[in-house]
Amino acid sequence: WRLGQGGGGRVLNVAVGSKNPCKVDAVQQAFAAVLRSTDPDNTISLNVTGFSAPSLVSDQPMTDVETRVGAKNRAEAAAKMMEGCDFAVGLEGGIVDDCEGVMWCMAWMAVLCPSEADQGRRWGVARTGAFPLPPLMAALVRKGVELGIADDIVTKREDSKLGGGTVGVLTNEIIPRGKYYETAIILAMTRFIQEDVFYKGCDDGGAGITDETVKSYLERIEKQKSSRAQQP
Repeated sequence: WRLGQGGGGRVLNVAVGSKNPCKVDAVQQAFAAVLRSTDPDNTISLNVTGFSAPSLVSDQPMTDVETRVGAKNRAEAAAKMMEGCDFAVGLEGGIVDDCEGVMWCMAWMAVLCPSEADQGRRWGVARTGAFPLPPLMAALVRKGVELGIADDIVTKREDSKLGGGTVGVLTNEIIPRGKYYETAIILAMTRFIQEDVFYKGCDDGGAGITDETVKSYLERIEKQKSSRAQQP
């Protein structure tokens, strides 16, 4: 599958490695935005379905690597659950402690194109922005409490992870959880959105861009700067 090369009546089937309505909607919104840019004539319809896909990591990933692995595992599992799957998306939230004792919250998005034969080009991954957790939430997580539950306890809410999430409550819903995910999903899609640009020069190891090409470009830029500087 290549974005922008669909035909009339074509359906883009997207599997999501979660049935969480917030995550499924984030994928729906992200892919809808991508299709608006790659299929301006609206010839492709979108089918997004959530599946209960295992992360195969801990319920509360505690490292960047574990979180990323969990997202990819969910995407792989979801791809196998949908017949005719064009893309599968795994979303995994995690936390990381820094050297100053601050606990940061983030999430990884993994987008899989199962039909792509080249293993190196099957995956698109990206991470959300990170934000610090309040000390009380962090203390609960360090005791083994999952962040969603720690959030509920501290903010006196219920099932916060099904709604705006921690990022939502800490930003007064300026950045709701769905939008927080949506942007990162689109970033994970860059290699599929701009495939020609992303892989330009990969087949020849970048040999097409020579030192002379770079030198010529830099000389042209310098001439433009000099010309602008001489203008009154």
